[in-house]
Amino acid sequence: MNPDDTAWLFGGGAVALGVTIALSILASLLCTIAPIAAIFWFVRKRKTEADTLRAESARWPGTVGRVLKSRVEVLGGERASVRPYVLYEYMVAGQRYEGQQIRAGDKFMTSYSSRQAYDTVDLYPAGSEVTVFYDPSNPAESALSR
Repeated sequence: MNPDDTAWLFGGGAVALGVTIALSILASLLCTIAPIAAIFWFVRKRKTEADTLRAESARWPGTVGRVLKSRVEVLGGERASVRPYVLYEYMVAGQRYEGQQIRAGDKFMTSYSSRQAYDTVDLYPAGSEVTVFYDPSNPAESALSR
């Protein structure tokens, strides 16, 4: 081994090894942080969309509607989740529409406990008359509560 080889091994090689380790740590951090940041961004975006629609719905007019179906849906296996399903119909300017949105903005983000799902379905039994709030610029966009 000549002196130049040992200089690389103990001098420049250590720098190269340090850079390699630093890049490896940086890559590991990015692989961990990037997915978490993406999830956070997505949830925040959906919440903002829901809040915006709820605020806009405060100005929506109401019309008379009728509940067609009302039930609690159970989704999943061992870790089942529940949600209320309420299908209603309503008329705007002589045109018939159907909706499923219980609360304005719920299509973006919502969760229900089992009790909340059953309580919600109890509020809207099939055949009952309800007030449906709708977006006047897009009457197909509706909700039973704002």
